Amino acid sequence: MKYVIYLVIDQLAGHWEDSVKIEGTDLPPANVKGYHEKGLIPNFSYLIDNGLWVKRPWNRGRCQTSCAMKYLATGFYSKEEFCYAGSKKKSWFLLAEKEMGFFEFAMRFHLDNLTVVTTGPIFSRGYFYVPELMQRVPPEYRALPPHQGDEAVLRRLAFPWMEWMQGLGTKWNLMHIYLYGMDEINRCPSYQEENSKPESSKHAYLLFLDGLVGEMIHFLKNKGLWDKTYIVITSDHGYHLGCSVGAEMGVKTNNWCCDHGEPWDCEVWDFKNNKSTGIYSGGPRRVTFILSGGALEEKYIGKTIEEAEIIDVIPTIAELLDVPYECEGKSILHKDLEDL
Repeated sequence: MKYVIYLVIDQLAGHWEDSVKIEGTDLPPANVKGYHEKGLIPNFSYLIDNGLWVKRPWNRGRCQTSCAMKYLATGFYSKEEFCYAGSKKKSWFLLAEKEMGFFEFAMRFHLDNLTVVTTGPIFSRGYFYVPELMQRVPPEYRALPPHQGDEAVLRRLAFPWMEWMQGLGTKWNLMHIYLYGMDEINRCPSYQEENSKPESSKHAYLLFLDGLVGEMIHFLKNKGLWDKTYIVITSDHGYHLGCSVGAEMGVKTNNWCCDHGEPWDCEVWDFKNNKSTGIYSGGPRRVTFILSGGALEEKYIGKTIEEAEIIDVIPTIAELLDVPYECEGKSILHKDLEDL
C-alpha cells in the first residue's frame, strides 16, 4: 500500500525571474527555487534532492485562489467557469455542484480511504470533495495568526488523522492538506533583516514553512510511514513583486509584496529609472511542484524537469495511485528528466 500526501501551500512562489534581487542583498524574492539554490530551506531542499522537482511550473489560467484550486483539484483549465470568481459569484455553487473532481472520482470508484484537510469553498463539490471524509479547518484556526493556523492544521488535524488510521490498522491512500498562511503575508517586505517573526515578511514565512515541512518529514519517518509515502507539494499561484503591476500601485521598491491580482502577466520594473525593463515577470503564475517521499522510484530521485503546469499535478497523483482519471493535464512521470 502506498500513500500520497498532497500538500497545497497557498501563494508559495516556486521560482522567479533570475535577474531580480532584493535591494541591498543578494537574495531573490522569496521563492522555492531561489531559496533552495541559496541553501536557505533545508527541508524543502531535502525533498528536492531526494525527489523529482519541476524547476519552473506555471499557472497558465487564472491566478485567483478559487480558480487555481480548481485546476489543482481537477487537472483541467477548461472547467474554470465553475470556479468561485468575480461576476460568477452568485452562480458558482450551482455550477460547481455539477462537477466531480479527482478526489470524489477516486473515492467512488477506486480508493479505499482518503481525507481532505481544507477550508473555504474548496471543500465543495467540484473541488476537494469527499463526503463524510472531509476535515474542514475550524473557523477559530483562521482567527489565529497565520503561522499558528498552519501549525494547527498539521498538528491538530493532519498528523492525528494519520496516527488514528495507523492505530486502527486501516489502510489509507490519499490526504490533501491545505496551508493558507502564506497567502495572508501581503503588503509587506519580501525580506527584512531586523524582524524574524513569521508574519513580518515573505522571507520569514517561507523559512517558517520550511520548518513545518521538516516536521512532516520527521513525523512520517518516526511513524514508519516514510518508505510508503509519496509527497506532492504544490501551490495555486505566486505574487507580484518588483514589477509593472507594483509600480502602477505606487510601490517604489522591489522589496514590497503586492498580492496576486490582475493583470497576472507583467514585466520586471526598473525602479531607479522608473520604467519597464521589458523582461517578463509574471510572479502570480510561478507556482511550486515537488514530488518526493520514500516511496518514489529510484529512477526519479535527484531528477528535475524544466517546466510543467498546474494542471499536471492531478494526473501525476492519479498515476501514482493507479486511478484511471482523464483530464487536460499530463503526468510529469513521462516528461524528459535531467540530473539536479
